[in-house]
Amino acid sequence: RECCQQGRIERVAREGGAQRDPSGVLARQGEDKMAVPRGIRYLVGVILSLNFVFYWAVPVAGMGMIYKFVLSPIGRPIFNLVDNIPALRNFASTYLYEKAKYNDFFVMSVLTAISITSSLAYVTYYQLTHGALPWWLIFTHYCLWVGLGGRSMGTAYTMAHKEGHNLMIYQKWFRRTIGNIFENRLGVFYGNVPYNFQTSHVHIHHKLDGRVGDTFYQWDLDRSSLSDFMLYVYRVMMHMSGYSSLVYFQRTGRERMYEKLRTGCMQYWLYVPAAILLVTKSFSFLFFIYLQPLICMTFFLALLNFGFHGFIELDDKGNTIPVVDSTCIIDGEDDSFGEDDHYMHHYATTVYHRDLPEEHKARIEEFKRHKASVFRGLSILELSIFILAGDFKKLADHYVDYTGSMTKDEIAKMLEVRAKRKQMTYDEYETLLASGKVYADNAVKA
Repeated sequence: RECCQQGRIERVAREGGAQRDPSGVLARQGEDKMAVPRGIRYLVGVILSLNFVFYWAVPVAGMGMIYKFVLSPIGRPIFNLVDNIPALRNFASTYLYEKAKYNDFFVMSVLTAISITSSLAYVTYYQLTHGALPWWLIFTHYCLWVGLGGRSMGTAYTMAHKEGHNLMIYQKWFRRTIGNIFENRLGVFYGNVPYNFQTSHVHIHHKLDGRVGDTFYQWDLDRSSLSDFMLYVYRVMMHMSGYSSLVYFQRTGRERMYEKLRTGCMQYWLYVPAAILLVTKSFSFLFFIYLQPLICMTFFLALLNFGFHGFIELDDKGNTIPVVDSTCIIDGEDDSFGEDDHYMHHYATTVYHRDLPEEHKARIEEFKRHKASVFRGLSILELSIFILAGDFKKLADHYVDYTGSMTKDEIAKMLEVRAKRKQMTYDEYETLLASGKVYADNAVKA
């Protein structure tokens, strides 16, 4: 009987989910097998979302709007001037980066590092001298953590991302002494478990490209549903904590990745908190300065991933189509070194951000044939919000129609269908995970 049920579950996964299980038998099986009940997961998602609204929405939105509507006309030219000072770029190329082209990252990385270390130093000093942090100082720290236009949080994650993909980005002396500064050092104050990019991001998310088994998997959810988003926030929390990735590595036999990420988890959840408590003797400081960034980024990355992988179209074999399942934004105001082009990041990972326009030209016919998920002139945050809010007509205004034949209403309808489409239901996917079939399919071959 169990074999028959398992076979049916696998068939549902291949054939597209809920419409293949009208009786809801597999959905009930999924709920029964959840270690944490669905209602608890939903509640956790709601609590984390409300936490973001209460503590982080104003710093994130405020710093974004201040830069966009007030300081950008002044700040952008000044930054470009400093960023292109030959002496700075020559210094970075000579003493820091393995390749000269990586000096693109230097100025923004230095500004972000200075901003977060200065703010951390001051809040620590204030804690030690006054015994507690006032709300105005916590709020100020959060604003500096976000940075004007979100540049600090954006750079911290962009660089952690790039460091995880390219372990040779820095020169040997830097790799041996400091290492991946944003992934494994300063990154802990941005909610990053050390080594998570070079382990789970590269060897799970990129290996699976968002498909079944990915710790960021979302195609069992309606990306335009706030209720489903709460469940996704819980799933991303499991990823951010390191737990779901450790389970994946252990059960698929990837011992080296498991040990490396476990080391990172020990650092994030044990050693650093112990050091903070030893110095500050304050659980309040630990919560607001150290743990809150992880809670913030859990919600924020859940939201952004609804934008990055929010649309799916299936081919005749039931597989997702790459140019649809990974989003590309052209001419986005908030792009950070090519991060807006998530399609190229997944399917042409080694292409440098300055070379993306030329690579796009070679793929125009493919974009046209599959009506690719390409948008112009908005940020990934705006795209994600429009999807979650179900505002597909607004998204249609930004959609790049390479066929030149679709009306706005046709585009909006296509985007809606793609955003709501599922490979299976949430409970069916949880049943697959509980069965172990997902891990067995991705296990290292002996």
